[in-house]
Order: sequence, then structure tokens, then C-alpha cells
Amino acid sequence: MHYPQALSNEAHRKLIFKRTLQGMAASVGAPIGWLVIELSLGIDLYADITTNILLYLYMLFGTMIAFGTFGFYVGHQESLMQEQSLRDMLTGLYNLRHFRDRLDAQINDARRQGTPLSLIFFDLDHFKRVNDTYGHAAGDKVLVSISHTVSDALRRNELFARIGGEEFAILMPHATKEQAKLLAERLLDLTRKLATPIDADTELTVTMSLGVVELGPKDNAINLAARADEAMYQAKEAGRDQAVLG
Repeated sequence: MHYPQALSNEAHRKLIFKRTLQGMAASVGAPIGWLVIELSLGIDLYADITTNILLYLYMLFGTMIAFGTFGFYVGHQESLMQEQSLRDMLTGLYNLRHFRDRLDAQINDARRQGTPLSLIFFDLDHFKRVNDTYGHAAGDKVLVSISHTVSDALRRNELFARIGGEEFAILMPHATKEQAKLLAERLLDLTRKLATPIDADTELTVTMSLGVVELGPKDNAINLAARADEAMYQAKEAGRDQAVLG
């Protein structure tokens, strides 16, 4: 199972590097502050520094290391928090907010580069029955199981998000609708074979309905998503457990 990072590795490194430098810059205040105190007491700074050079070097580099390390830690934690704010707490997938941001960005990239972009919406069939019959804890297990299975079937440049209770979206850069349909058919097969253990005696199997669309010349984020949603609805109307091209 893989969950790609919203923050690229480069952005992650830049943030940590920035916070480390800020920490090291702040550390200079310690020896400067000490010099200001000595100056206010009328101490000969030149004589004091030359006499206690090792002390001043220790004060400078010791605080730089300490503050720099703290800055590194802060940067790392900040990066993690930014990433977590874009995740669905149950499944670990990206949330609706991040999906919308990336959809806009990927449409712009596809227009600029002249490359295809496809979108899949899918919904778990009769999922309310699972919650009503087995409880929400069982439903959560199914959602997590489906999320893991689908994630393993995707390429690293494809974004997988949970956009509703049992509704999901897959954004596929550089993929035509025919390629997206092949993925949808594969996901149908994987889901049919997936049995999620609920307890020692019970396993649940669910199916999904998928809508598959490709970015058109007049599409924006809103109507591309609406087309995917409509195709998914058509799959449900046609009997569920299938994928429909929009």
C-alpha cells in the first residue's frame, strides 16, 4: 500500500532547511546578548573575547547546533501537520479539500502540456445496508479495506481521495479515458474478490459503481467532476457493479 505525499520531497526538504536556518540565525542572539551585557557593565570586550575565545566559540557554535536541531525538528513536525491536514482520518486517503486543489492544478497542467487527464468517481454499492446490518464499525473496516486495495493498484502519480462517506475519486494524469476504463475494470475485479473480515465468523464482500471521464476542451473542474458523478450514477442505474464511460 502506498499513499503519496501531498508535499513533494523537495518541498518537505525546503521547509525543514528553512526552519533549521531560522533556528541557527536565532542562536546568534545568545552570544550577542552576552556581549551587550558585558558592554553595559563597562567590560573591555576585545580583551574579554581574546582571553575567553574558547568560551565564546562554544557559546556561538553550541547554541547554533542546539537551535538548528530544534529548527529541524519544528520543520519536520510542521511538514507532517500540513500533510495530515489533507488526509481523511479513517482511511488515510486524501480528503475532499486536497482533491479539489489538485483537480484544479492538474487541469491547468494538462492544458499547458497538451496531455490527457482522466477522472474516476466510484461509490460502494448498497453500503448503507452494511452499516445498518453490521454496524458502523464494520462499515469502517470495509472502507479501510477498499482504500488499501485500490491504493495498491494505482501508480504513484495518481491521486486517490475519499470525497464522501462511501464515495471516492481517482485523478489520473497522462491517462486517456480508455486507460482509465481499464483501471476501472481492474478495480471492479479486485473488489469482487475482496473479503473483509468483520469478526471471527464473518467476512463482507461489496461491489462498486464507477464513472469514468476524460478532460474535454470545454471542461473545468466543476463540470468534469459533474460528468464523472453522472457517469457513476448511470452505472448504478444500469445495475451497479460496473463502470460507465461519460
